[in-house]
Amino acid sequence: MKSVLLVILFCLILVLSVSSLSAQEKDLIILKNADVFVGKSVNGEDVREFTGNVHLIQGSVRVWCERAVQHLAKNEVELIGKVKVVRDTVTLTAKKGMYFGDTKKAVCEGGVRLETKHVVLLADFGTYFTEEKRAFFHSHVRVIDSTTTIFSDELTYFEKERKSIAVRNVKVVNAANNVQLFGEYLEHFDDARYSRITQQPRLMQIDTSANGEIDTFAVKSLVMESYDDSIKKLVATDSVAMVRGPLAVRCGWAKYFTKDEFIELRQQPVVWYEDNQATGDSISLRLVHNKLQKAIIVGRAFALSRSDSAYTWRYNQLTGRKIEMHFADDKLREMIVDRNATSLYYLYDGKEPNGCNKTTGDAITMTFVSGKIDIIRIVKGIEGTYYPENMVSKKEGSYNLDGFLLRNDRPSLKSIFPSIKNL
Repeated sequence: MKSVLLVILFCLILVLSVSSLSAQEKDLIILKNADVFVGKSVNGEDVREFTGNVHLIQGSVRVWCERAVQHLAKNEVELIGKVKVVRDTVTLTAKKGMYFGDTKKAVCEGGVRLETKHVVLLADFGTYFTEEKRAFFHSHVRVIDSTTTIFSDELTYFEKERKSIAVRNVKVVNAANNVQLFGEYLEHFDDARYSRITQQPRLMQIDTSANGEIDTFAVKSLVMESYDDSIKKLVATDSVAMVRGPLAVRCGWAKYFTKDEFIELRQQPVVWYEDNQATGDSISLRLVHNKLQKAIIVGRAFALSRSDSAYTWRYNQLTGRKIEMHFADDKLREMIVDRNATSLYYLYDGKEPNGCNKTTGDAITMTFVSGKIDIIRIVKGIEGTYYPENMVSKKEGSYNLDGFLLRNDRPSLKSIFPSIKNL
C-alpha cells in the first residue's frame, strides 16, 4: 500500500514539475533570430545583445527590432530601432522601447503607433498591456476610428470594449458633419459611435452658408453626449448655451438632431433671435440649411420683441398656451398664438409713441414687415383695451403681461469659445 502511495506521489510531483516548466517556458522571452549574438556580464548581471533582424517571442507575442539587449534575470528586453510588437491582430510600432516579460507589456517611445482591426492610435509615448488588451498613450495622442479622430494629452484604449478614455486638451473631430467636440475628459465607444464629455464640454460646427459666409454653431454645457449612429444627435445637459448667427439659446437640457436640423429645448428654455426673445416650458426649433425657420413654444409660452429702436424699453408681447414663430431670410415674419392668447403691442404715429393695445382672444396672428408689426388677426372671444400715451409713458412696466421676464444673459460665440480669436 505504501508503495502505491509513493508511486502516486511521484507521478503528481512529475506532473507539477512539467506544468511548472511549461509555464516558465511560456513566460520566457525566446530568441528566434539575430544576425549577431553577444553574451556578457554587466555589473554581475547576465546580459545578451542581439543585432540585425532581431526576432523574439513570448507565447503569442512576437517582437522585431534592429537591436535588442536582454536582461535575463529581470526577464526584460531593451528594443532599439524599427520596433514592432505583434499580438494576434494588434501591431505596435515605435523607434525604441522596452518589453517586460513578467508583466507582458511593451513601453515604447518615438512615433508610437498601435493598430487594431478597428482603430489606430498614435503618440510620442505608449504602453501596451498585451494580456489585458489595454493601451495607455500620452503626449500628442491621436486616435482614428470608423467615424472620428480624437486628440488629447493622454488616452487609455480598452481593446475588448472598443472604448477610449481621453484626458486633457481633448478634441474630437467628425469630418463627415464638420463637428468638433472639446473638453477635458472624454469617454468614447467606437462600436456604439457614442461619446460623452463631462469636463468643460464644448461643440463647434463650421459650415459655409448659401451666400458664402462662414456659419458657426457653438454649444456649451456641463455634460455633452454625441451619438453618431443613424439618428445623429447631440445631447447637452445642465447650463446649456447655444449660438448660431442671430440665434442664441439657454436651457437646462437640449437635444440637437444634426442630420434633421431639429433642436429640442427643455428645463426653462429661452431663445433669442435678433431682437426677439421666447420662453416656455419647452421649445422646438426647426432649421433649414442652418437657418432658423420655425420655433414652437409650448406651455406658459411667452414672446417679446422691441417695439421700436428709439424706445428700447418698450416690448411688444405675446403669451398663450402655444406660440409658433415663423422666420425667413433671418427675419421674424409671423407669430401665431393658440389658446388663451393675449397680446400687448405699442402704437406709433410716425415716430411719435401713441400708447398701447392689450388684446385677448382664442388665437392671435401677427405678421411682420422689416421687424415691425404689419397685421394683427384675432379669432373668437375678442377683448381689447387701448391705453393712451399719457397713461403709458414712464409706466411701461405696469402694463407688461403676466410672465414677462427680460433675460440679460444672452450667450455669444465669444462667451462659449473665449480663447479663439476673430469670433
